[in-house]
Amino acid sequence: MTEEASAVIHVGFRSEKIAETIQKALDPETRSPATYRCKVQVKRTGRMLTLIFDARDTTALRASVNSYLSWLRLLKDVCERVKARMP
Repeated sequence: MTEEASAVIHVGFRSEKIAETIQKALDPETRSPATYRCKVQVKRTGRMLTLIFDARDTTALRASVNSYLSWLRLLKDVCERVKARMP
């Protein structure tokens, strides 16, 4: 039995620059995924990122969503800390 799973997540940021920076940081992960079981697209519209997940099963979907959300949190934190230190 073949099981497929998908998800779409929209995440808003304070500025277009932060959204663009995070999109560029995630780009290598989308081009060379760690597994063939899930493909992810990251699209940006202004300050909004849309993550589109297409997985072969719910386990792969859950693992990918968790990874990308962790990376988003980390990248957002880094961007905010860098911005806070700039004159």
